[in-house]
Amino acid sequence: MFRKEKLEELKEGVDVWEILKAAKPCDYEKIAFQYGITDLRGMLKRLKKMKAGSKKSDAFLTKLDPAYSVNKGKKIRLTVEVADPTAEIKWLKNRQEIKPSTK
Repeated sequence: MFRKEKLEELKEGVDVWEILKAAKPCDYEKIAFQYGITDLRGMLKRLKKMKAGSKKSDAFLTKLDPAYSVNKGKKIRLTVEVADPTAEIKWLKNRQEIKPSTK
């Protein structure tokens, strides 16, 4: 009972991903289990993408999450804020430009 209550207290108001990004790799497993993350492989992939994404351009005021999941045939709307409103923006998927369509 105490363990479950303590986990709920820790989860509130704490961004685990920020803690993990700042932590040493040898501490990842301990922190993950402390905050209820059991998929360590998925956690490592997400951390890797987050760290790689933070090295890129400062052209965006807000960044997209590293991964989205959408059922086939469903629509998705992605938005970002850019630092330069006159900048030309291209959306890419697998390095191919996405053009507006009815699909």
